[in-house]
Amino acid sequence: CTGTITPTATPTFDPNNVEGCPEEYDDGTEYEEGDKVSVTAAGEDYGKIYQCKAWPEGDHCGNEAYSPLNTEKLCNDQVCWPIAWTYIKGCTGTITPTATPTFDPADVGGCPDEFEEGTDYEEGDKMSIISDGEDYGKIYKCKGWPYTDHCKTEAFSPLNTAKACSGEVCWPVAWTYEGGCTGTITPTAAPQFIALSQWVKEGCPPEYVPNNSAYKPEDYVSVPKNDDNTYGVVWQCKNAMTAPWCQNEGYAPGTAHGGQAWEKVGYCAGTISPTDAPTTLAMNTDATKKVCQFKYKLETTDGGEYVILQAESWEKGGGTIATGGKALELYKPGHLVRNGRVARKCNNYPYYFYCDAWSPFVSDDSSVYNPSLSRQGWADATCENVASKLDVGGTGSEDEFSGSTKGPVFASNGNVLVDASGTCQIGESTAAASSAINPGDYFKLSPAVKGCQKCNAGLGLGSTATPKVCTACLAGTTGEIVDSKSQCVCDNGATDPWDAAGNHCQACPAGGRYLGKVVNDGTGVCEDACPTAHPVYTSKTSGQGTFKLCCKAAGCTSDGGIADCFDGTGNAKTFCTAAGATAHPTTTPSMQPSGVPSDVPSEVPSMQPSDVPSEQPSDVPSEVPSMQPSDVPS
Repeated sequence: CTGTITPTATPTFDPNNVEGCPEEYDDGTEYEEGDKVSVTAAGEDYGKIYQCKAWPEGDHCGNEAYSPLNTEKLCNDQVCWPIAWTYIKGCTGTITPTATPTFDPADVGGCPDEFEEGTDYEEGDKMSIISDGEDYGKIYKCKGWPYTDHCKTEAFSPLNTAKACSGEVCWPVAWTYEGGCTGTITPTAAPQFIALSQWVKEGCPPEYVPNNSAYKPEDYVSVPKNDDNTYGVVWQCKNAMTAPWCQNEGYAPGTAHGGQAWEKVGYCAGTISPTDAPTTLAMNTDATKKVCQFKYKLETTDGGEYVILQAESWEKGGGTIATGGKALELYKPGHLVRNGRVARKCNNYPYYFYCDAWSPFVSDDSSVYNPSLSRQGWADATCENVASKLDVGGTGSEDEFSGSTKGPVFASNGNVLVDASGTCQIGESTAAASSAINPGDYFKLSPAVKGCQKCNAGLGLGSTATPKVCTACLAGTTGEIVDSKSQCVCDNGATDPWDAAGNHCQACPAGGRYLGKVVNDGTGVCEDACPTAHPVYTSKTSGQGTFKLCCKAAGCTSDGGIADCFDGTGNAKTFCTAAGATAHPTTTPSMQPSGVPSDVPSEVPSMQPSDVPSEQPSDVPSEVPSMQPSDVPS
């Protein structure tokens, strides 16, 4: 790179291409993906519209640091708002309210039943609203889960004109406008399944039998739409709490109260096929397995980073899985859980609050499964086809992530970072231990060392041969934490701690000169530059080895021999002169004790007794008798 980075520009817009302004940005508001806000500077006629990004960036939208109003450059010397928000365009005034639906009276059909508050509407149900004095009505269709439950509430009725949802009427959240209507709906000659999807299995399940005491949770039945039950609507008994109602004719599927016991699944055609024996993950011998994964944001750096975690079984209160340190807190939007090959994903705000309290699986008992709240908290999800990274015996069970196994943890490319035992791996496709000792730091907020990046004393990452394995530091280097991971650092300030042994720690900083043995034994030093009186940087060989020196002439030919100009140990930075060895002081302490007493008194007390009597009287009385008479009478 060159120069300085171009700062993020303040958004500009064409005043001729603006729209009404949504509500002003409010710090601390729980904004969701797609929410729009406006920011209007004091004294300005126009505002700017910003839209909250998708998770995980969207989680910052309510944070003051990421507010479009914040001009501090806190994110890599840039303002932070572009991380969480997308600039849309300019605006003026207020946003245009949601218009009342209109239609062409020449293109209408019959009206379905009129809207009735409290009716247990289901996905795809249609109703009509006809205003007093009007000849035509409007048709609305109930949206799919998780919005279905709102269809029966007054707040989301198309009759409610209160602007209670972000300054807008609420009905578009639960209902879709379909068009105009007049009169009553024309009956159809044959069943229509426009609002339903086809049942995933072939054929139809057994026909519903009233007052059947054998019905249990998750049982499927069909309500036939023709005489031989070759097409119909499929229903499933919800859970253990509703099983007694499934056995009661008063809660028969398709009746007024049937929705309390049975859940509509889809439509079917043909007769039912035999049920296949279930194949669990652990029974699958194929190396490619259905493995549920999700991306978890780690607060290990200012910008955050991600690892891929395996989905686990649902646990009330949210699973707290960790390999040490701060626990991983579940469940957040986007997190997955699984039950065998069935996966569910935690929904976004405000529904993710239900993820901790309610299981998404109907097989769980009524204390943790609620037909309404479970479905509001959890959405259907599909597991990814990925190859097992820790395959042992072809069972796939070792790919499960649980509190007892503490693993595995994957990088975003699928490589293993922590194996099933909680041991740090090098991150390659074939698992191998890295010898790092801190897998739990993956789950700490802003740790001093990143997960699986800390080595034992005297070891560091980054070696030429095995850069991801903790390796013993070479002579003259020390293991230190640099940039949140263990690294070996040259004691003399050079920048090449991992060159081949003997060649390492000789790349001194710009303008510097390496002085010491050509084959570095760890005693070589870096001098800022050769002095003016000894400008030649050269090599010289003696009985003690070959050294790199600063000499008066090439080859140190006028300096009285190598033995006189370098002590051969590297403990002192010396330069040759014609008269012999003359010490040249260094600007960097050698960190080695000197064998020669200094003429300069120390500013720090040695805390050792002196063999030389002091010529100055002391104000501190001695604890040992002097054995001399005193001139001061007692």
